[in-house]
Amino acid sequence: MLENLPLTENRSEENRMEEILFRAVDLFEKTGLKELAEKWDTILKMYVGKKVLTKKDIYYHSK
Repeated sequence: MLENLPLTENRSEENRMEEILFRAVDLFEKTGLKELAEKWDTILKMYVGKKVLTKKDIYYHSK
């Protein structure tokens, strides 16, 4: 699980997750599945936004 991995491995896992979501959106767009592309794009944006918020929380709590 992610919570059991060291911090550096978590970053790698997060980047892979973001890349998978991005590639899914790209694939759905290329194959003409616009509805799925839009849904996965929304998921990608939510994931990236949540990741940014989490990093800000970690930064503010470390001070």
